[in-house]
Amino acid sequence: MSRHIFVTWCAVAIAFLGLLFPGFALAQSASRSALIVGVSVYSSSDIATLEGVPFDMDSARQIARAMGIPDNRMTVLRDEQATKRNIVEALEKLSAEVSEGSRVFVYFSGHGTRWWEENIKGCREGLLAYDRETLTNEEIAQRTRRMGEVADKVVVLFDACHSDGVTANRLRARSAASGRLTPKFFLKAGADADACSRPTNLRARSVVAEATTLGALQENYVQITSARADEVSFDEPGKGGLATQGMRQCLLSKASDRDGSGASSIEEIQQCAQRIVEDKLKPFPELKPHHITVTGNRNIVPVAVPRPPQPAPVAVAPVPPPPAPPPQEIIATPAAPPIPAPPKPEPALASLATLKDIEQQRNPRRRVEVNLSRTSLRIGKDPLALRVTSSHPGHVYLVMLGSDRKSFYVLFPNALDADNRIEAGKPLALPRPDWKLMAQGPAGTNHLLVMVTDTPRNLAALTALPPTSAAPFTFALNDLPGRTALLNFFIGSGITGTSETFGAKLLSLQEVK
Repeated sequence: MSRHIFVTWCAVAIAFLGLLFPGFALAQSASRSALIVGVSVYSSSDIATLEGVPFDMDSARQIARAMGIPDNRMTVLRDEQATKRNIVEALEKLSAEVSEGSRVFVYFSGHGTRWWEENIKGCREGLLAYDRETLTNEEIAQRTRRMGEVADKVVVLFDACHSDGVTANRLRARSAASGRLTPKFFLKAGADADACSRPTNLRARSVVAEATTLGALQENYVQITSARADEVSFDEPGKGGLATQGMRQCLLSKASDRDGSGASSIEEIQQCAQRIVEDKLKPFPELKPHHITVTGNRNIVPVAVPRPPQPAPVAVAPVPPPPAPPPQEIIATPAAPPIPAPPKPEPALASLATLKDIEQQRNPRRRVEVNLSRTSLRIGKDPLALRVTSSHPGHVYLVMLGSDRKSFYVLFPNALDADNRIEAGKPLALPRPDWKLMAQGPAGTNHLLVMVTDTPRNLAALTALPPTSAAPFTFALNDLPGRTALLNFFIGSGITGTSETFGAKLLSLQEVK
């Protein structure tokens, strides 16, 4: 006799229980790794010291930890360790060790540079290593080619300048910011060097553009740079790069979840960090704000559950001070005004944004096809039936946001059917013969997220009611904590095994009278 399971009903309480797969232990940290590079003092005395870089290194570690990367999975190169050869070798080693479906964070703080290259009759851009050698975006993409092919997500953050804009001498001679802000740029000498102080096409300096030509998918890659190609970013002694300060504060706690989905995307974090940069530069009207720039997948959610605010970073070791600037008037820096809270989104839009946030973390290499038997269900008469086909083997999850908008329900797996495995290329028909999903109303639109994950998710990570034959589904209430819990289940603490990769499809179906 079939058990009839209704698509929607009211949930009245929440308890924390591991209903299915209780033995799984979180292995997320084993699949995540980072390379953190910072150059404060260079081998050549003509290159300005960046006093904020030691603080950037601590900020980068905090960002990595918030992303679920443990200290023993971070490779750190500092000052004399950060030669071009060592950086290249570290990138190659990291790329070789990346496991299928993992996440990677690459960070650099130091000077950017540009130089004239005769063979192309134009300017080239790159990151300036300790030994005055340069690392171009093409070289970075080539050294990380395997990373782009197998990793689930790659996040790259460069806090460095790539064009002249404001030279150190001009800043020292003319600006109230002299001694308090240092441009993170060094212009290499050479023929037509002046030409290299002019803006260049943004695409030429994008690791994402180079990586995608080598086989990486733009949906799996995001690059964050501290300034546009024709701008200078700044280093603040005792605090670090303005862009890094903003990204750390916003990623850890300050970013506004503007769509109410329950988590902050890279785009929302970037918007928050940009406001911090602009507030930092308000006391210096002679300086135009630089713009934190994101290329690649702006919808990546780097931290499923924001951590509490962290203390300001402290320098790991003292660095030699730069030459003292000429005497000048001291201008007090006013406290930055609080970032205004965004308008509260409509609950219906917020709850749909949660499912979209999850779907947008999918890996396009995992193709999921879903065929619905009906796209419109008569309340009390028509059951939901579908067939799922996946390009890769994995584990199927069905998440329903019902037409009542009160809760998210994990319809499958459930207390009646816990076997959610699927074979590659072999359609899986759901529900199975001994249970049904009958439309129960109210009239309106249901949203169904179908996922196929490489590794199972631990349902103990979700808040849930004990299952019964009449109510066998794990669920999260459709409020902000519930939306965060659902995101955390699929892209945070619910991950088991070493692969975070999944394919996904978001569909809608109507319930009608």
